[in-house]
Amino acid sequence: MGPRIYTASQATGLIPQLEQLFSELDRIRERIRKNKGKIDVLEMIWGDEVQAEGNPDHREYSHYLSEIEQAKKEFESVNRKVADMEVVGKSVEQGIVDFYGVMEGRLVFLCWKRGESAVSFYHHLDEGFQDRKSIPDSGLPK
Repeated sequence: MGPRIYTASQATGLIPQLEQLFSELDRIRERIRKNKGKIDVLEMIWGDEVQAEGNPDHREYSHYLSEIEQAKKEFESVNRKVADMEVVGKSVEQGIVDFYGVMEGRLVFLCWKRGESAVSFYHHLDEGFQDRKSIPDSGLPK
């Protein structure tokens, strides 16, 4: 069985869910960034000594490491939710998602970028985001 094929309308219907998932990914990435910053400070102060159990900041250091590991698991879980929608996530940072679609009998990617209110662009499978074109009104079933 091949990939799930979407119409532009079906893909557009998933935008609220995708926006929510990307917001979750943003929050998780921010948590990782903050905890990594705290780890960096402790490592600047103590060097490798912070890893020793007898170090006064070892518990704090371990806590931040644990927080990062938990956040990474949550990040993967949210990414799986995106993948379960049978879409192709192209960029978490930019929020770019491709949906398989058919145009003029040819398999294409319907292309959406976070912040756009509808799926209005497509590109061929061997092309990328920079090559996307507007979906003609008659090009895809609504």
